[in-house]
Amino acid sequence: MKTILTILFAVVTLHVSGSPEDMYSLYDKEGKYRDMQEQMDKVIQKREQTEQERNAKTTVIVVISVIMGLVPMGYIVYMILKERKWETNPQGTKQALGIALLGGLLLFAINFVSLYVKVIYEDEFYRYGPVVFGLVIVVGTIVLLCKSMKSK
Repeated sequence: MKTILTILFAVVTLHVSGSPEDMYSLYDKEGKYRDMQEQMDKVIQKREQTEQERNAKTTVIVVISVIMGLVPMGYIVYMILKERKWETNPQGTKQALGIALLGGLLLFAINFVSLYVKVIYEDEFYRYGPVVFGLVIVVGTIVLLCKSMKSK
């Protein structure tokens, strides 16, 4: 009995020990599995390549947005250092730096969102971008008109 079990075990392990491709070739005489596997590999490779391109574009967008957000802040700091404003007006200097920081953050956010939508979602940008831009202009105009009427 041990001999029969040993022989059966040896036969089963010899048949199963082949590579998966060898096993599939036994059952896939027409090559349909191989074709499907190649198509799936191409789809996976294309998706990974697209993801890498998207990450590279996002990195460039972040760098551009950071630079554009830091330029006004850098200019204000340069002017403060050049004219030594902290000696004559320390409170004004703090306020100027705070406003410059908030303005830089706002500028970063606006640039990042607009560039990200433009580069990553190009079709949607050209479809909805003008509408959103028009709404922002209309709302901004209404707010400014309301403020000017209250001040009179």
